[in-house]
Amino acid sequence: MDASVRFLIRFIFHVYLLSPHAVLLPGIKLAMQLRSGRRLVSPPPAPRGDLRRVRPRRIQEDGDAGEDRISSLPDELLLDVLRRLGCAREAARTSVLSHRWSVLWTELRELSIAAVAADAVSPSIDAVETALGRVRPCINSLKLRVLVLRDVRNPTGAQISSLLRAADRLAPAKLILSLCKNNYYHPMDDPFELPCFGRATSIDLFVVGHDFTLAPAPGEFACLEQLNLTLDCSVVDLGVLLSRCPRLRTFRMVVRIPRWINTIAVESKSLEELTAVICTNSPADVVIVAPELKKLGLVFLLSGTVFGTVSRAAPKLEQFLLSYTCQHPRVGLGDKWRLDKLTQWSDRNGSRSRVRVHVLSLTILNNSGHTPAERSFAQEVARLPVNHFSVLDLSIRTSGHVFAPLLLHLLLIRTSIQSLKLVLITNYVSECSENCDCDQDGNWRNQEISLPDLEDVEIQGFSAADHEVDFLQLVFRSAPILKRMNVQLSDEVSPCDGGCQKLHSIFESNASVKCNVYDKSGDMISFA
Repeated sequence: MDASVRFLIRFIFHVYLLSPHAVLLPGIKLAMQLRSGRRLVSPPPAPRGDLRRVRPRRIQEDGDAGEDRISSLPDELLLDVLRRLGCAREAARTSVLSHRWSVLWTELRELSIAAVAADAVSPSIDAVETALGRVRPCINSLKLRVLVLRDVRNPTGAQISSLLRAADRLAPAKLILSLCKNNYYHPMDDPFELPCFGRATSIDLFVVGHDFTLAPAPGEFACLEQLNLTLDCSVVDLGVLLSRCPRLRTFRMVVRIPRWINTIAVESKSLEELTAVICTNSPADVVIVAPELKKLGLVFLLSGTVFGTVSRAAPKLEQFLLSYTCQHPRVGLGDKWRLDKLTQWSDRNGSRSRVRVHVLSLTILNNSGHTPAERSFAQEVARLPVNHFSVLDLSIRTSGHVFAPLLLHLLLIRTSIQSLKLVLITNYVSECSENCDCDQDGNWRNQEISLPDLEDVEIQGFSAADHEVDFLQLVFRSAPILKRMNVQLSDEVSPCDGGCQKLHSIFESNASVKCNVYDKSGDMISFA
């Protein structure tokens, strides 16, 4: 007996005929006749409340072929069993049971099917296309995967286009399409054509190494509400794509942008949520026109040195996120500090609050051994789509340098911040060289700045060095309405150190501010 058939028999028996749901199938006796003539008979029902499972008794009836009790089950039950196999190929293999089984799998409303090219591509794709042609249209979901293994010739665009037309004929309400090749030594001759799948409300498209175009106009994705794109290929014109999605509400994409594309335009009258992860080697400007947009998330992974610009026309925007990481940044402060990552987000302050909070988060590294910055932090922030932030969140890898001049530069970008969060990271103990000018001769200690709205300050990794304590004194002088100051010490610091005692004295002289000191584990330290 075929292995998949044996599995099917065991599956039906254990999942259905011995399950509590079997009582919902009146008239079906808990017995099955195998081809060998053996019969599986269920045990008598257990007493009420007894949840023990009893293995079925196996009874041999010589010479009695019996009837096919599996095939006598209702179609709805058998289709549910086939659906739980999770693979259209395994479901189709049950055709060996009988004529009824040979057509039963074609009634499945959820299909998962794969074409894996290991030796030759054409037969595999053709076989899948033939199988799709047997299925009754208007299915609920279709998961179609085409994988080309290494050292196998890639399918032609015409082959994939024909396969997708067969998939389009099924009119799936949900489509998950994965086209991936692991062999870049045999490029595909021509792009494939993506049908519009007019009944689909949700499409997930994962394409690696295959270029594609859209079906000719006037076709459109008439019912599409959610679109997820993951593309490592020549990017289709997003303007044309979105113009054919009149009901699109959620659009998520992960794309690699080639060098020759310097503008990404997203325009949609219906779009409410946009999330994009963009990998690029050169600056790319993003232009968004979406009057109904409420949520926007943009993440850039930059191999180049400079970030582009973001402009948007989205009057209903409520949540906003912008993040980018540079491999070779040119943003910083002189030759001492460089920008590693910038993240900016905007959200409601609590689920019921109407107040919108804007946060700017910067990860800054020591610039030792790198080219001096071409653009300052202040110049970079001025280019952001939202620069009226109220929370400044900083993570600085100090490498032993005096960082107060850097903080003053950042605080002067927007002096109306309400909250300052600072994480200090020192991965090794080091000291500046004798000719290092990071302290700027201490002139910053006498600088006067105004932080009229600053209420909360939180610092982690505080080592209580003289320059760090002096910076806190400057903050107290500059923030007249400061309410809270929380400081967490680094591992190397003891509350008995002179720096901590000096810190305690500063806190006592600013009694109107609620000040707390914590050790590395988060336990509060008392100086009493």
